Amino acid sequence: MADEKKKNLHKRDDATQPIALPGVRRFQFFSNLRDRALTKNLNRLAMLGIGASLALDVAKPVATGDPQTIFCYECRACYATQDKCPAAISFQAELNVAARVGDHWRFIKAGGMKCIRCGSCVSFCVINLDLPRIFSRGQQRVMEAIEAGRVPRARIDEALRKGWFGREFIDRVVAWLDRADADVGRA
Repeated sequence: MADEKKKNLHKRDDATQPIALPGVRRFQFFSNLRDRALTKNLNRLAMLGIGASLALDVAKPVATGDPQTIFCYECRACYATQDKCPAAISFQAELNVAARVGDHWRFIKAGGMKCIRCGSCVSFCVINLDLPRIFSRGQQRVMEAIEAGRVPRARIDEALRKGWFGREFIDRVVAWLDRADADVGRA
């Protein structure tokens, strides 16, 4: 009899279940378990995973020199610049995200290599990010990636065909392509 009382000590009956809405009780089946070690550990593991992914989301932009990109919450207010952007860039928030995650192809496709860093989009930014500096750093990293051979040749050719490189970078890209062609010819 005493053992049965001990077992029932940690159980909830229907009347003690939490109330979700008036007249409706939310049954918590796990609350009847005395030791929830597995559930606690799974929760801890999930929180560790979430914490690790958030740490990576913060660490990568800080390590690459663009910590401001972390603060962009992609409200898309900078898209209002579309008519005023001299380089005709339509998706400035896309450039910011591409710079944050280090996606060179996404940065090129969104028109980042045509940006002249005039600052027209800054006045539309809700949190006043230094967008010209972010885009300039993104352009530098894309050029470093191209010159290091981390951007596929076919994508560079496509970007040149579609006019996704601005005047400032065309000469460097073409010079790199010429060197790459010469290296292939020697091999």
